[in-house]
Amino acid sequence: MASRERLYELWMLYCNKKDPDYLKLWLDSFVSSYEQFLDVDFEKLPTRVDDVPPGISLLPDNILQVLRLQLLQCVQKMSDGLEEQQQALSLLLVKFFIILCRNLANVEEIGMCSYINHVITMTTLYIQQLKSKTKEKEMADQTPIEEFVRHALAFCESLYDPYRNWRQRVAGQEMGPALRSC
Repeated sequence: MASRERLYELWMLYCNKKDPDYLKLWLDSFVSSYEQFLDVDFEKLPTRVDDVPPGISLLPDNILQVLRLQLLQCVQKMSDGLEEQQQALSLLLVKFFIILCRNLANVEEIGMCSYINHVITMTTLYIQQLKSKTKEKEMADQTPIEEFVRHALAFCESLYDPYRNWRQRVAGQEMGPALRSC
């Protein structure tokens, strides 16, 4: 797990230099620290992790505003086609939001913001790109797009079904009375 000091150092470098590379490094370190919370394999039962990702109050003060701007820029650049670096950034952003939403205390705040609108817009554009590909192009570069779409679905799940009741029901697992009441 990346140390809090390393995350703090990267955030300070980003704030002081306004270099987006430092923001990407911060996001990458954060996501790799909490990767066990992503759980985007819809073919199996969701895993329960005893640990909890950090609450929003433990993150840098203006992180949500910065990331909203980054996500909006990715959406705006999509009409021209995202370059590989922008695709990687948009995937990191979605992973970040999934991790945050695995802490149930964060779901309401993330859900009230425009993140889901931007992610759905990007997902729709990616799916349109996938549908319009020719056979040659289809084989070449669809993996990053499919990965983004899979993570976007996990983000929707983390917002709208944070207890993952649907996934458990589809797998045939019976839910207890406490989960049914949620």
